[in-house]
Amino acid sequence: MKIVETAEFVRAKERGSSPAVWNLTNLDRACLPMVLRGTWIFEGRPDIERMKAGLQTLLGHYPHLAGRMKDAAGFHLTNGGVPFAVADAAGRTVADLRRSKISRKDYSTELNIQRVKSGRDAPLSVRITRLSDGYVLGVQCSHACLDGNSFYTMVDNWGRICRGADFERPVLDPSLLPAPEPVTRKDGMRFALDNGWTRLSILKFFGMLPLLATGILAERTGAFRFSAGAVDRLKRDLSERLGAPCSANVALSALLSKMCMRLSGLTGEAACRQVTVADGRLHLAGVPAAYAGNASALIATPPFPGDASVEEIARVIRGALEPMLRTPSPELRRNVVVAMTMFPLGLPAGHVEIAGMYSRRPTVFQVNNFSKMPVYGVDFGAGGPARGVPHDLADPVLIWPAHPSQGGVEVYFGGAFAHGIGRRKAGDDWLEEMRKYS
Repeated sequence: MKIVETAEFVRAKERGSSPAVWNLTNLDRACLPMVLRGTWIFEGRPDIERMKAGLQTLLGHYPHLAGRMKDAAGFHLTNGGVPFAVADAAGRTVADLRRSKISRKDYSTELNIQRVKSGRDAPLSVRITRLSDGYVLGVQCSHACLDGNSFYTMVDNWGRICRGADFERPVLDPSLLPAPEPVTRKDGMRFALDNGWTRLSILKFFGMLPLLATGILAERTGAFRFSAGAVDRLKRDLSERLGAPCSANVALSALLSKMCMRLSGLTGEAACRQVTVADGRLHLAGVPAAYAGNASALIATPPFPGDASVEEIARVIRGALEPMLRTPSPELRRNVVVAMTMFPLGLPAGHVEIAGMYSRRPTVFQVNNFSKMPVYGVDFGAGGPARGVPHDLADPVLIWPAHPSQGGVEVYFGGAFAHGIGRRKAGDDWLEEMRKYS
């Protein structure tokens, strides 16, 4: 079905007293190749003029999103505007889209990162597609400008502006993040290894290429639902067995890592690690909850055997996270300092062996948990979304909030895990184990 579209540029109505340039940190630069894509399906008719006016106000609080890159320093606050498109797909319904896989190409305006880097395009795009009984909101943003937390908070703030609700003003001050250390490229590898990073194998990297070429790394499963009751039971059970409080994130990460180990067919000889994507806000001294930019950190566990139990994995994850999530946490600060120092050096080193995460038999399990983000809080004055579509970044395991009417969370697997799950037949033991949590 052909979609008819009109587009214009929306600029900030009022500009604050921000500096002329929003400077990129090394964390921001490392994220520059990536794009955050948010998609929401709403019932009812969109109030286009209200949403446009709200966006004008929003951009006054996030001036870098309407800016342009003129050099490597960052985004010049030119107020060049954000593309705002309105499209019509009257033959489609909310029910149609609930049942189908959403293509971002149909419902958002794709960001071209090279054009963003060259200063020709804004780092943000907005598109509203009107359906016969609702609409789809597609928002794309350069990951250099915002991370997952600040992206979904930004869209939530847009809704708050539209309905006249209060919101916490974003803090745009990259100097609040820890600064990198003055380490030369010559000394960089020793610095990385001394701080717990891993030397990356070029040969193992080449082993990832067939998965890229065949599209396996881009595969993703549908949702596996975990009810709120199932998450609570899992958390209580592991807390009792560990003899200490176990968060829902640790409990789910441990269980999902175990399920990944089963998919990989690992034995006790394998050395496995779990990686958590952690939000550094508040845990990093001086970085407030409203910080707008990249403030995330990767926290990797020590190795554990491929036949470890869920309880054993939970113990390892909890031990790795506990010092990092203090408020404030010197350990997390060191984690970020090392990352800020290493990213621009371009050396073959990382938090973990990347090929162990993106291989045919992964031994590294990265879990990215979005369940606490305000995905379903977005409301432009007529109620929240009927569906918040999960992002499409390359997370091997994604935890996503379920619709509030259902409660609990949804879990998606990517890459080799998705490929292996797709080849399993109905009634398979692994599938039955996952389904019992719904």
